[in-house]
Amino acid sequence: MSSEENPYVFVAKIQKIWIMRCIDVPRDIGKAVRKEAGGNPKHIPVHGWIDGLAFENTLVPRGGGNFRFHLNSKIWRKLQIDAGAAVEVTMLLDREPREAVVPPDLAVELTSTPRALAAFKAVTPALRRHIVNWIEKAKQSKTRDKRIQLTVKRMVERARKKSKKK
Repeated sequence: MSSEENPYVFVAKIQKIWIMRCIDVPRDIGKAVRKEAGGNPKHIPVHGWIDGLAFENTLVPRGGGNFRFHLNSKIWRKLQIDAGAAVEVTMLLDREPREAVVPPDLAVELTSTPRALAAFKAVTPALRRHIVNWIEKAKQSKTRDKRIQLTVKRMVERARKKSKKK
């Protein structure tokens, strides 16, 4: 049975780790989500509701086969709660792709430099999304072009550093 038919619902306390708020997922639910995600994924995309507010997040390992996810400040501030508060979490496995759509101008520059393209593909999906969003937020085409060139340069540097380590 998939979580689309049967969402995972649990009550958890918000914890504060340094400046971040997070929620630990109960072990049995973590195991079930991992099994449903297939294989042995390290980071599992999920979405759902925390006390009625929608969220989209990623479960991350916290040790011992357990998972947690970090709570966005927009949620805990809107709910006017903080560390120690108990919340009801309704969670579903997120099956929608989260891969960033690479803009054509960035794709052209990356493909013209194979090392940069390989390095770009090697970074995490979250970092790729961040880079694409940063480029897309440029207000002027001149700024956008500079950001694309800088991205290609940084990806080549990343590839060079990785090859030196080997």
